[in-house]
Amino acid sequence: MSSYENYDLQEVDPYLIPGSTCLSNCLGITDTQALNAAEADISSASLAELIAHPVPATFDLHHLKCIHQRLFAGIYPWAGETRETEIGKGGHLFLPYHLITEKAANTFMVLHDEQLLAGLTKEEFGARAGYFLGRINAMHPFREGNGRTQRILLDQLAEQSGYIFEWTAISGEQMALACREARTGDDNSAKLSRLLMLNTLSLDEAGARL
Repeated sequence: MSSYENYDLQEVDPYLIPGSTCLSNCLGITDTQALNAAEADISSASLAELIAHPVPATFDLHHLKCIHQRLFAGIYPWAGETRETEIGKGGHLFLPYHLITEKAANTFMVLHDEQLLAGLTKEEFGARAGYFLGRINAMHPFREGNGRTQRILLDQLAEQSGYIFEWTAISGEQMALACREARTGDDNSAKLSRLLMLNTLSLDEAGARL
C-alpha cells in the first residue's frame, strides 16, 4: 500500500532532515527511497518478533504507541511517540495533533463499552472492526507507520474473538478509498466495515486454507 503511505508535504515539518524531504532516522540515511527499503526490511523483522511476543493487549493509545515503538525503534528516534505536526493526504488533514489524546480516549472507551467486540458473529465482528479502524485511521497518531501499527492492533482484537483478517485480499486502492471516505464524510466507516466484513475468517477457516 505504498501509495497510501505518502503524506502531503508540509512547508515546515520537524520530522524531516533539514533541507530534505527524507524523514529523520536512526540509520543516517538521507534518501527517501533508500530509507523506505531499509524500513521495510527492519520493520518486517520487528513484525515477526511482535507476532511471537505481542504487546499487552490493553486496546488504548498506550497499546498503539507500544506497537509503533516495537516496529520502528530501530528506524525512527520518535518511534512510539504521537506526532507533533499536522499531516494530510489528498488535500485533507488528519486529526489535529493536539486532539489525538482526547480522541483516542473516546474511541477506545467506546470499544471497551462494546466489550472489545466479544461474542459477535464473524460478519458483525468484521463490520464493527471496520468502524473502529476508520476512527483510529482518522486520528493517524504517528508521523509515519500508522497503517501497519493499526493493523497489528486490529489483528490482536480479532484473535481474542477467534477471528483473523485477510489483509492480503484487500488491495491498497480499496483500503485507501475506504479510509479516505471514513475520514472525509463517512462517519460510520461503511466502506471499511464492508471490506473487513468480507475479509474476516474464523481461525478454523484460516487453518483449513493452509
